[in-house]
Amino acid sequence: MTGEYKDTELINLISGETWGYCTTDSFGMGMDVPDIMLIIQWRAMCKLTTLWQRFGCAVRDRSLQGTALLFAEKEYFDDERQAKAARKKMRETNQKRK
Repeated sequence: MTGEYKDTELINLISGETWGYCTTDSFGMGMDVPDIMLIIQWRAMCKLTTLWQRFGCAVRDRSLQGTALLFAEKEYFDDERQAKAARKKMRETNQKRK
């Protein structure tokens, strides 16, 4: 991606001509966009500190409200972890019986 393209897209975002992007971290490096209303993180592939930093890119103006969404895989939820542990225990119990 050229610097010129990135600059043009930044202007489009700030002016409201473009309402959103699906990007990687590299697109946002060095950009200063103060009032991003919605941050969406697809997959929980990073450390909590990294996630917090990404979510922190939402609005900086304290009179506005930004929203951050995390779409995480099921293996990151407690009920799925418990179910997985129960399945593992059941397999181990069944193997001991054989």
